[in-house]
Amino acid sequence: MLYENKGLKMKVGILNVQWLNNYGSIMLAYCMQKKFDLMGIESEIIDFRPHAPNANGEIPSAHKEEKASTFGKIEKCEEFREQFMRRTAPVIGTLDAEKMDYSAIIVGSDTVWTPLRVNDVEARMYYLDFLGNKKIRRISWAASIGSEDKSDLEIMADHLKPRLNNFDFISVRERETTAFVQSLTDKEVFHAMDPALTLDKEDYSEILPGTTYPGEKYIYAFLFDDLQGGYDTINELSERTGLKVVGNVKTPEKLKNILLNTDDDGPSEFFERIINAEYVITDSYHACIFAMLAKKPFVCYTRYRSGIRVRNLLEDLGLEKRFLLSDEMGTDLLLEKIDYGKVFKIRDAWKAKTEDFLRKALSGLQ
Repeated sequence: MLYENKGLKMKVGILNVQWLNNYGSIMLAYCMQKKFDLMGIESEIIDFRPHAPNANGEIPSAHKEEKASTFGKIEKCEEFREQFMRRTAPVIGTLDAEKMDYSAIIVGSDTVWTPLRVNDVEARMYYLDFLGNKKIRRISWAASIGSEDKSDLEIMADHLKPRLNNFDFISVRERETTAFVQSLTDKEVFHAMDPALTLDKEDYSEILPGTTYPGEKYIYAFLFDDLQGGYDTINELSERTGLKVVGNVKTPEKLKNILLNTDDDGPSEFFERIINAEYVITDSYHACIFAMLAKKPFVCYTRYRSGIRVRNLLEDLGLEKRFLLSDEMGTDLLLEKIDYGKVFKIRDAWKAKTEDFLRKALSGLQ
C-alpha cells in the first residue's frame, strides 16, 4: 500500500472529462480511481456533465475534430462507466456542485485546462471556481492544456493565472507546459506522469473482455486524423509482414488489407486490441501509452495543434524517434526493437516522483 492514512477517514472526488465518449478520457477516470484503490484511498468519480446528453447519449463537446461515435461505441462507453467506475449522481453544469463534500477534489488528467472551453461551464468546474471558501483540498494531477500554439497559450495565460490560486497543489502533464504554468504562479508546479502510465499492464486485467482476438496476428491502427504518412505506413507494414489490419481510423477505405473495422469498440476492446497486436500505429496519446505498457512496437503521429502531448512524453522516455510528422513513414522504425528495459527504468523513476507528489498532496486529510 502506497499511502497510509493512519486511521483517518478521507474521501477524494475525481473531476475530469469522463463524460466524453473518447477512449482516453474514460480510461483516465478509471486509471485515477484504480491508482487510488492501490494507494488505499477511498475515491469516487464526480459525474460532471457540462450539458445533458442528447438523444444519442452524447454530450456536445469542443472535440469537434473527432469523427462521430457510432451507437455501438456510445453504448459500450456507458457500459464501461457503469461496470468499472464508481460515479456520483450526475451533476449537470454547476447545478448543486457547491454541495460536494470531500476531503479533496482532484482535477485531471488530460485536457481539462483547454483553450477550447475557457468560456464554457466546464471552466468553472475544472478550475474549481464553484468551491468558493469551502475547506476542501484542491489538487490538479497531470492537468493538460493540450496545445503549444502561441495564440492558445496567450488565451490561457489570462484565464489561468488567477484561477491557479484555487489550487493547493498543482501538477501538469506536459514538460514544456510545466514551465509555462510555473510562470503564472508562485506555487510550485510539478511535472506529473499521466495516471494511465502509473499503472502496469496487469493492473488493467479486470477490464479485459477476452473477446477481441480475431483469430490471427494483426497490426492495430488507430487514427483520429487523416494522416497520409500513417495510412502509407500501415499499408506498407502490412505488405512487408503479411499481417492484416484491425483498424479504427477516420477513412478505413484507405487501408488496403483491413481484417476488421472496430468503430463500435468500447474502452475495454480498445485496450485489448492494443495489447494483443503485433504492431501499433496511432495518433492517440493513450494508445501510445497502452502500447508501451504492453511493450509493443509502435509509432505515434502528431495531430494538429496537439503534438506537444506525445512529443514531450516520448522525449521524456527516450523514445523521441517514435514521434512522427503527418507525412513521415514509420515502417522501418516499427521493425526496430525497442529497449523497453531502458524505457521502464525511466518510467519507474518518474512514477515514484508522481506518487510522492500525490502522497504529499493528500497528507493530513481526514
